[in-house]
Amino acid sequence: MSEENKAAKKPKPQAEFLSETQIRAAVKDPSGGYFFFGEEDYLKRHYVEQMRRAALADSPIPEMNETALDEDSYSPETLSEAIAAFPLMGSRRFVSLRLPALPEKKEGELDRLIEAVSHLSDYPETVFVLFVPSNWTDGVKSGKPTAQSARFCPPLKLAYVPLLGESRLISWLGRHVKEHGIGADPAALREMIRLCGREMYRLSSEIEKACILAKCRGETVLSVGTVRESAVLSPEEGAFDLTNAFLRGDRKTALECLGRAIKRAEPPMKLLAGISGVITDLCAVSQMAKEGAAYPEIAKRLKLNEYRTKLYVGAARGVPQERLIRALSLCAETDKRLKTSSASGYAPLEMLVCAASAAALKEGGGQWRR
Repeated sequence: MSEENKAAKKPKPQAEFLSETQIRAAVKDPSGGYFFFGEEDYLKRHYVEQMRRAALADSPIPEMNETALDEDSYSPETLSEAIAAFPLMGSRRFVSLRLPALPEKKEGELDRLIEAVSHLSDYPETVFVLFVPSNWTDGVKSGKPTAQSARFCPPLKLAYVPLLGESRLISWLGRHVKEHGIGADPAALREMIRLCGREMYRLSSEIEKACILAKCRGETVLSVGTVRESAVLSPEEGAFDLTNAFLRGDRKTALECLGRAIKRAEPPMKLLAGISGVITDLCAVSQMAKEGAAYPEIAKRLKLNEYRTKLYVGAARGVPQERLIRALSLCAETDKRLKTSSASGYAPLEMLVCAASAAALKEGGGQWRR
């Protein structure tokens, strides 16, 4: 048999997931390409950031050797050029591509992406990462890659990151609580996971909120009662994050917040009511602050707890009242669309986010960030 026929009959390497140990080793000394996907976005972003720092550690100006692409800037040609570029004043380049989902199979879009990354071995100085969030559901069967994710192997190593188990999450939450200088009842941490789920992004926000509430009350140990009281604010918290994002002109973050609300299947009218309520409270906080009201007085008059008052005072400080009034007007228009127009689902809310973000950006946005 000729050498060509032997090569043709050689089986393609079987796709396998990197183990957690292999991922932790890779982020310290990355090489080649990686495909990060799975349910846990917090850990994925943490690993990718560690990988970026390691790859660019010897670059005096890291930005010179980094190319970050997303759905707006990506094309197969742009990606190929970024991978082939030579590092400047450093030994390696770092190229990342963040997509909300993999390209559709139609018109060969996925094939073109795979073709672009297939040449990575020709550029050993380039570290490449493909990142898709948890809303891309390529289910894992029996701990093995599915046909779609397996297509990226061997050019990319497959880094599947699942949600952590309860015991590891309790340990992780405990470290967060300790950073606030207080203790934590393990039962309180288990209650937080029960109420809020296992997604680390949400838990990181929830534990921060619970710790602040506990410290404002003078507690030295985070209790089940404090967790329960702070966790019930979660729907309003989502509305606050979404509203604060578009009020400062950050359309991308606002749409990401809206996307998470859609994923949780929050009813559009309920979500709009939450947004309108946040803006109304911000209007009141802004006016009271302008009149010289102190923090405790604002909390008392608006019947907000300490944590929420702190957030609202900080947010109102960075947003002109005229912008808040305009946003309320857009909410009224959105309410009318949801009730009377042919627009269905979340489309009117997407229009609200885009219109309010554009108006805020035109005015110069805002500097306050949570």
